[in-house]
Amino acid sequence: MSQQHATLLQFFANWCYPCKVLTPIVNTVETKMSNQLHVSRIDIDQEEDLASRFHIMAVPTLVLMKDNQEIWRHTGVLSENDLKTALGSALSGKL
Repeated sequence: MSQQHATLLQFFANWCYPCKVLTPIVNTVETKMSNQLHVSRIDIDQEEDLASRFHIMAVPTLVLMKDNQEIWRHTGVLSENDLKTALGSALSGKL
């Protein structure tokens, strides 16, 4: 069974300390889940229209997209384990 990759949108800002904390966690999870997941990093100061379209009110915000549908969202910092668990649940439809 072929599984289409999902995309994790990582909304951040360069001035945001929690964003700097979350980035290496997302990078590690992206490496470990590379067969299921692609990460797209979006600077809200550079991509204001995109941030507005996704109703981003705070950073860091993660939005998981699959088949052009949002299937999961989280604002704030997560541990690597919590992020892997949440993404795994979302991707398997168990949320």
